[in-house]
Amino acid sequence: MTLQEDLKAKALGLISQQMANWVVDIQRQIGEHQGNLVRALDDLQEQVARYDEKINEGDIEMAMAEVVANMPPPEPAAPVGPGFDQLKASVAALERGTSLSEVLTHLVNEVSQYIDRAAMFIVKGPSAIGWYARGLEPADVIKQVNVPLNADTVLRNVNNSRHAMRGALEHSPGTQQALARLGGSPQAVLAVPLILRDKLAAILYCDTAQEEVPGAVADLIELLVLFAGKTIDMLSLAPKTAAAAPAAAPSRPPAPAARPAAAAAPAPADEGGSTVMFNAQQMSSFRPQGAAAARPAAPHPPPAAAPSMSPEETKAHEDAKRFARLVVSEIKLYNEAKVNEGRRHKDIYERLKEDIERGRQMYADRVAPHVRDSTNYFYDELVRILAGGDQGALGPM
Repeated sequence: MTLQEDLKAKALGLISQQMANWVVDIQRQIGEHQGNLVRALDDLQEQVARYDEKINEGDIEMAMAEVVANMPPPEPAAPVGPGFDQLKASVAALERGTSLSEVLTHLVNEVSQYIDRAAMFIVKGPSAIGWYARGLEPADVIKQVNVPLNADTVLRNVNNSRHAMRGALEHSPGTQQALARLGGSPQAVLAVPLILRDKLAAILYCDTAQEEVPGAVADLIELLVLFAGKTIDMLSLAPKTAAAAPAAAPSRPPAPAARPAAAAAPAPADEGGSTVMFNAQQMSSFRPQGAAAARPAAPHPPPAAAPSMSPEETKAHEDAKRFARLVVSEIKLYNEAKVNEGRRHKDIYERLKEDIERGRQMYADRVAPHVRDSTNYFYDELVRILAGGDQGALGPM
């Protein structure tokens, strides 16, 4: 055996001996640890058993009840938007309107419950004219606002797109400048178009000091504007009853002498300057086939009244009254300045002759002849709405 082989054999023997010693020592230590662990588990089990005997479940329940009782009540969850009851009440308020101006007034009043400020702008020709508002100080400041529809404002965008717009007011410097007269520090804006018979008649402008108009509130306002438009359309489409002579007609005193109404006037060069209802291009769509020509302003004295009318006749007269009220109220809505001047100078008819004669023609076409010829409903509304009850304010007719 060489020296190298001898050294190798001795080294392997020493290593084997040392490893055997290590294994024995490790096994001894493992045995000691196992014994310690078993004893510790036994001690723990004895302690748990002793604690179980000491626990009083009644005390624990009382402590838990005391903690729960002292906790502050949870804060109510913030509502996500107006409730159905509010919407139903607002719709009912709009339905109570019997004329264009009443429906628009109710609309602004109802919308003001859901947002800080609301203002109705009437679209007339190239401008959006402030008409009525809630939430402004002073309230009549809106009547001093006239926004050109070619200016870079949200009103122009709504007028062009015919869709509602919602966003931050800081993104529309033109709107801030045009409506600076309204005051306040609004942060967010909502503008909704009011469509009447497929024509944009007005724009409802809303703003708030909050960072944005909540989506749920915006949706509700758009719904109310849509419903208001449909309500006005229904008011203007009072059904025309049959032309058969009635068994009885209400007795009314004849109106003051007046010259016959002229035929419907042709459309002015600037049709936007006239009212929506009396737009000449739309007159034909409301005139029944074979409608009679315009009747004189003052009907012939009616026949003597019978004790009562049938339900059909009562409805025909109520429809005629409602339609006359709607037509005349729209004349006033679009010409308030002329109406006020006419009342002062006693010449309302001269100032509004074109619109009055258009309205008279439309009334004559829509109302059954036996109702139209036996009553003065249109003239009555001219006196009540335009002249404020002063017949002389109409001036010569």
